[in-house]
Amino acid sequence: MFRVILKVLLLVLLNTAVVSAVDEIAYVINTVGETLSKINLTTGVVTNDILPLGSDVLSYPNQIVVRDTLAYIIASGTDEIQIINLNTETTVDFINTGADSNPFWMTFLNDRYCYVTNMMNNSVAKVDVINRTVVSEDSVGLSPEGIIIADFKAYIAITAFDFNDYTYGQGKVVVYDTQGDTVLSEVNVGKNPQYLARDMSGRIHVICTGDYWSSFGMIYIIDPGSDTVLDSFSIGGSPGQLTVAPDDIAYLAAGGWVTDGYIYSYNAATVEVYHGASNPILVDSGCAMVVAYQDSTIYEGNFKDYVVQMDSAGFPLTSYVAGDGPTHLDFNYQPGDFDGDFSVNIADITALVDWMFRGGPFPLYPFWRGNMDGNYQYNIADVTYLVVYLFQDGPAPQVGPTWIRP
Repeated sequence: MFRVILKVLLLVLLNTAVVSAVDEIAYVINTVGETLSKINLTTGVVTNDILPLGSDVLSYPNQIVVRDTLAYIIASGTDEIQIINLNTETTVDFINTGADSNPFWMTFLNDRYCYVTNMMNNSVAKVDVINRTVVSEDSVGLSPEGIIIADFKAYIAITAFDFNDYTYGQGKVVVYDTQGDTVLSEVNVGKNPQYLARDMSGRIHVICTGDYWSSFGMIYIIDPGSDTVLDSFSIGGSPGQLTVAPDDIAYLAAGGWVTDGYIYSYNAATVEVYHGASNPILVDSGCAMVVAYQDSTIYEGNFKDYVVQMDSAGFPLTSYVAGDGPTHLDFNYQPGDFDGDFSVNIADITALVDWMFRGGPFPLYPFWRGNMDGNYQYNIADVTYLVVYLFQDGPAPQVGPTWIRP
């Protein structure tokens, strides 16, 4: 098989394929201003207030997910998912999630379906983003927030917050089968689990924020194979958004609302805490956002309206003036761009073959970007698909799921 691949590569090298490169861009949602910003990371140019977020005021945009040329934005206050065409920078449509549902977070199963947690409905909704409808909704527990998918299972953070008496019950992560749309099991974790992220080994990290006054930040690590807790440890404070960079360092946006803002960090593989409540990375006040990039830098957002690129030690590299209250961001990418250089060309074929058959490096981040044919795994079909696209005028690489089956 490997000789066949080499022969194909030699043949295609005799041809030429030109695919235009794109600039690297971060799209930022500004919760207070309820607008979209974009930061051109290639040129450094920032464009603020591109268009309003939500179909009405008090939309409280909470999350953005970029999938090729479209952006999907959770508008919690107006109970909807806003779809934006990034080429034209216009709103395509709104998907209503139901009156007073208060959608919080979403994750994509594939190019058609995403799952959304509805905090006030205590449910998870399956949304058809092509037909723009909610196709099903299931109760999962009190006040769900974060959600991710691994191997056809959705992991849903259940905060167990009771809006009647403002207390927290037993925090847990619900394991939900996306093939049968049923609850499989529950995993007990600490108080007020809010966000989840996967490390480079595929394990699921859960940040349990605590109740903000008597219990404080804890990290739980779940094995998606057995759906059991592998480890837990204290990091202190009241951290929120969680992200894991390609170098396996995890970061948490930890607020700080008076003078300084805080970021915590730890090694996701060894669970060594680098920066916790006692020695946080200091940033501007109101740190509500931290998102890792493909080069292992992170982007921090705060309520002084800055988005700051930082290295793993917390040293600021570049600062951008965003809109009012940057809360979350996501980056553009090109499907099929395996080596992460923002163009699709012969180098991506070479890198993919080198990884699959020669034990070469796996440079891709996010990992799913190189899944050329849009299914749930990497195999020889992805190489063939990319060759046909580049040199035989075949279909473009697919968006695919945001996770890859082991």
